[in-house]
Amino acid sequence: MAEVEINISDEMLEQINQLAIKQYGDGSETSKGRVIETALKMRTLWSCSIMKGQDEIEEAISRWEFSQSPIPGENDDSVNKWLFRR
Repeated sequence: MAEVEINISDEMLEQINQLAIKQYGDGSETSKGRVIETALKMRTLWSCSIMKGQDEIEEAISRWEFSQSPIPGENDDSVNKWLFRR
């Protein structure tokens, strides 16, 4: 499994900690990692289901595009916004 290092704001970290406690019973690094991993899986599965099932339920097509410019050292919570947007 790949390891990814992301910068997370204090507010987002607190929300992840609360979810870890609620879902897994503690706020350990392992539990917080599981929360983030689950969010990523949910996001990618949702995107795949939109692409595959759009014809059956007339759902709009989701197209993800990323700029060609290199990502700066500080990502301004772009990963957080992508993972946890509503």
